[in-house]
Amino acid sequence: MVLFSIGCIFLAIGLVVFAASGALWWTFGSYAFFTAALQYVTNIIFGSTIPSLLYVTAVGILFAIFAYYVITPPEPDLAGLREDLKLTKEVAQLSKQAIYKLEVENKKLNEFINEKEESLATLEGELEAIRAEIGERETALKLMEDQIKGKIVPSKIEAELKAQILERDQSIESLQVEIADLRLVLENTETTVTATQRPTPIAPVIDDSKAKELEAQLHSIQAKWEDLTRRSETASQVSDSVISDLVELISQVESSNREASAKKTIVSLIEGLGRSMTRVAREAKEVELDEPKIEMIGAILMVNEIVDAIKKIVRQS
Repeated sequence: MVLFSIGCIFLAIGLVVFAASGALWWTFGSYAFFTAALQYVTNIIFGSTIPSLLYVTAVGILFAIFAYYVITPPEPDLAGLREDLKLTKEVAQLSKQAIYKLEVENKKLNEFINEKEESLATLEGELEAIRAEIGERETALKLMEDQIKGKIVPSKIEAELKAQILERDQSIESLQVEIADLRLVLENTETTVTATQRPTPIAPVIDDSKAKELEAQLHSIQAKWEDLTRRSETASQVSDSVISDLVELISQVESSNREASAKKTIVSLIEGLGRSMTRVAREAKEVELDEPKIEMIGAILMVNEIVDAIKKIVRQS
């Protein structure tokens, strides 16, 4: 049918060229001949009633065939359309349930972030208090240094130092309990984030803004988790370095030219710091593979600064 249409177009173009070329000097036809032939065909078809009716009937049948095969659309598959509509409704229902679950998880994550921010603020306050106590400890160490230089080590100062070390041990134990609770919360959060990342059914229409908001919150939580892991690794390295320095410092004190009572006092102080550092830097029980080691960073820095002060005392002797 397409070829027939193309043939009719070329035939019409040829007839027009044939009729129009009669006025040119390379004439291969004439307008008079074309009009005479056209008039002859017209007289044959429309010269009587019967040929005219036959012509009209043939043209009507031809256009009816064209309309049937070209213009008339195919019959729709109603059963397939009903099945597609049913499937679309089911997917939409599943999508609504998935969005509701995501909103619940989002609410839980927001509550968790608020709790972590409050915990961080509390720990920062405790770190400031520890720094203030470190200043007091440095003053006490300076006083002890003066007493050692004068070869006088009063038992009162020694008792005060032991009491301060005992108080530090108690505060460290309380911080360990708090960090253990935080570790349990982090484990539950990791499980929640892993469950949230599972694939959900694909809906025909989903709110992109909610999905982007949830994805941004998930990335923020992962960034905080990575920061906590990095800080815990740094604290672990510092604690290992401090423990090795304590062992070397004890040997330096024992080989110094101080009196036996002064050596005993300093060695006792260093051993107490070592026990405290061991309790601070030890690993938690039943640590998961992807769980960071949570260290008491403030306490480790405190012990590190105290060790530096003792090193200065030993070097000056």
